[in-house]
Amino acid sequence: MSERLTGKTALIFGAGRVGSSAADAFVNEGAKVILLDRDEEKLEALKKKLEESRKGFCSTICANINSQSDVDEISDLLEEKTWKVDILLNCPAYIYRAPFVDHPIEEIDRQWHINVRIVFMLSQAVAKMMSKDGGGKIINLASVGGLFPEKEHAGHCAAKAGIIAISKVMALELASANIQVNVIAPGPTETVPFTSPFYSQHPEVLKRIEEKTPAGRIGHPEDHTGIMVFLASEESDWITGQVIMSDGGLGLV
Repeated sequence: MSERLTGKTALIFGAGRVGSSAADAFVNEGAKVILLDRDEEKLEALKKKLEESRKGFCSTICANINSQSDVDEISDLLEEKTWKVDILLNCPAYIYRAPFVDHPIEEIDRQWHINVRIVFMLSQAVAKMMSKDGGGKIINLASVGGLFPEKEHAGHCAAKAGIIAISKVMALELASANIQVNVIAPGPTETVPFTSPFYSQHPEVLKRIEEKTPAGRIGHPEDHTGIMVFLASEESDWITGQVIMSDGGLGLV
């Protein structure tokens, strides 16, 4: 434990497996964390786990963000509780797999809404706060799919490419406010999509992914937390607008 984030508060949007691992890593580095998710049961379980390791280092906000008014309510709550956000980690995730010609347009909309639109609105609100408070760090999770095409992932690739492009504009515009914005692009990672019925019914697909990846396996959420801590710390103050691939070498093949 190096305590690189002591005195910092991190707002983690999306308390799934990657968000959960990030929260654990941030707390171990001395940060206070605010967990934001729509799943109250998941939030409370993670809060309990973190408090058992370092009591008092975790707060939660249970909210289902669908509109600007929802984001405004979260902003009001943060200000009401005087929670100064130094780090924003955006890692909500939704993926839908289908051939391009059969891809439902409503699933394009849903992936864009969850992976891009909500992140855009929340980042806007937090960036305004950070600008008043002297700066901060915004870390957005994308995917290798935002950089390279994947069959049957048209909506996913479009959304992840979108968040990469938006993040670069954010980095350009927010640099003068001492806000660094960076992107982590994970390769296939052992999270909810890989526990879905599709992969249990088609184990050969997962096997092909593992064989194609130079590291010989899909990722684990913990594989990405070291990069998250680095980008959240003062060690990365001179780094902004970058896309860092965490993919076991998949982008090389």
